[in-house]
Amino acid sequence: MQKIIIKSYESKKSIVMPIVFLIVGIILFLNPGKIVEFISYIIGGVFLALGIGKMLSDSKRPDRTTGDTFYSILMIILAVIFIFFSDTVEFLFRLSIGLWIIMNALNTIIIGSNMVKLDKRNVVTLILGLILLSIGLYTIFVENVILSTLGIIVMIYSILEIFDYFYIINKTK
Repeated sequence: MQKIIIKSYESKKSIVMPIVFLIVGIILFLNPGKIVEFISYIIGGVFLALGIGKMLSDSKRPDRTTGDTFYSILMIILAVIFIFFSDTVEFLFRLSIGLWIIMNALNTIIIGSNMVKLDKRNVVTLILGLILLSIGLYTIFVENVILSTLGIIVMIYSILEIFDYFYIINKTK
């Protein structure tokens, strides 16, 4: 078998993006509530602009339908919900992810309980299902846990990228 030897490295990696990601990860971890509020305001502003823009453009059209008016009003209502009820939006997001985890946990628990009936050593799947169930409940009842976790993941990613950057720099010297 032939051995592959790398004789030179060419890297166009930059350290700027990993540092930006590290800062974003720290912000997500330390202040996820403000991030949710900020994103909710942005989404609300976009919906408001779309709703008002559609309403203004439709007012100039002679063939406007009730569907066009409904669409404009719906966008404005969504904008109000995102702007004034950002806590509710965060809860609904948390609830949907938590319920998804719980549904998968229940499926895992059912599979695990069936496997335990066949062989008592298959209790690992049942235990994993119970752990998933507790994670799903935790996700539903603890605020901002999803964005904090995402912040940790982004920080780990950026630290690995920074180490990789310096590793490649040392290899090219």
